[in-house]
Amino acid sequence: MREFQSILFACVFSLLTISNLRAEEIVIYSSDAFPPQVYLADGKPAGFVPALFERLSQDTGDTYRFILLPWKRAISESEAGHGGIVNFSRTGSRQLLFDFSEPLYKNKVELTILKERAAEFSNVNDLKGKIFGIPYGASFGGEFEKGVNDKLYFIDPDAQPASRINKLLLRRIDVAVLGQSYMKYAAQTDPYTRSNQDKLTTLSFTLIDDWEYLAFPKAMQMQPALKRFNKAFSIFKKTRQYQQMVNPQPSRQL
Repeated sequence: MREFQSILFACVFSLLTISNLRAEEIVIYSSDAFPPQVYLADGKPAGFVPALFERLSQDTGDTYRFILLPWKRAISESEAGHGGIVNFSRTGSRQLLFDFSEPLYKNKVELTILKERAAEFSNVNDLKGKIFGIPYGASFGGEFEKGVNDKLYFIDPDAQPASRINKLLLRRIDVAVLGQSYMKYAAQTDPYTRSNQDKLTTLSFTLIDDWEYLAFPKAMQMQPALKRFNKAFSIFKKTRQYQQMVNPQPSRQL
C-alpha cells in the first residue's frame, strides 16, 4: 500500500511540475487608446481583448500581463523582444519578423466624416486625395497602404481617437479612421463626442477590413505558448461568450 501511495504521489508531483514548467507569465503589449477593444480605465487595462485573454488563461495555464502604451511605442517594445503584441495586423513585412496566432477577430475599420459633407463621399473613389486621421504606427495593409504609397490618400497620424474627432470637427482632416464601434462607445463615454455626434456620420463603405492577431517576435521563440493559445482559442471562439465579447455593448455614462 505504501509503495502504491509513493508511486501515486510521484505521478501527481510530476504532472504538477510539468504543468508549472509549461505555464508562463507572458507580457502582452497593446495600445492604451483602442476602445472598446483595449484601453486604459483608471490606469488599468480594460476592454474585451484583455477579458478574452483572461478567459483563455484558464485553458492555456499561462498568465497574460498587459502593458498598454501609445501604439507606436507598444510596437517598438514588442519588436525589441520585451513581449508579444495584440490588436496587430498581419502584413507581409511583419510576417518576416513575427509569429502570428490565429486571427482573433475582424475589426471593420470605420470611416467617419462631417455629416454636412456626406454628399462628397458616395463611393470609394471619392476618398482619393483626402486626408485621413489614423493612429501613429498603424499599418492597415492592402489597398489602403498602396493608396498612401501612390499618394492617392494622405495621412495625419495621432495618438488618440479623440484627437481624430477633434481634428475632423476643426476640418484639419477629411476622414477619421476609427475602430469598429468606437463612435458608439465614445458617444456614451465622452461628453465632447456626445455633444458633437449629430455633426458626424460613418460611411457605409470602408477601405479596410482588418483582422487582428496576437504576435511575438520570432527571436522570442514563443511557438509553444502560441500553440497553447491557438488550441484554447479555436475552441473558445465557437462559444456564445466569445460572440458577446467581440460585439460589446458599452453602457457606461458620464
